[in-house]
Amino acid sequence: MAPKIKLQRVGTKNQPKYRVVIQEEREKLGGKVIEILGVYHPLEEPTRFEIDKEKASAWIKKGAQPTEKVRILLGKAGVMSPIDLAALPKKKKKESGDAPATEAPKAEAPKAEAAPAAKEAA
Repeated sequence: MAPKIKLQRVGTKNQPKYRVVIQEEREKLGGKVIEILGVYHPLEEPTRFEIDKEKASAWIKKGAQPTEKVRILLGKAGVMSPIDLAALPKKKKKESGDAPATEAPKAEAPKAEAAPAAKEAA
C-alpha cells in the first residue's frame, strides 16, 4: 500500500486544528501515523500552515500522494508547484430527495410531445 499525506483533525468542537501526517492509504484518519510533518490551523488570522518542507519533499519522492486539500496547501507553501484553483472540478452539492421526483415528469414530457410530431410528418 502507498503512503498518503493527510490532514488529521486534533482540534476541539468548533475549533478545528489539523496535523499533516503520513499514513497508509487505507488507514483510518485517527489510526496509526507513520510520521507527523506539520500543522494546519485554518481559523487563525492569518491562517497558519507549518510544515517541514524537507521531510514533505522526501516523502513525495518516495511516492507518497497528498490528498486534494493537502496538495493545495503544499502548493501554497512552495513544496510542490502551485495549483490553479479555478481549474479544479467543483464538487456537486447534494440534492434533496424531492428533486428527482420533480425532474422525472419533465424528462417524460418531451418524449410525449415528440410522438405526435412524428405522426404529423408521416
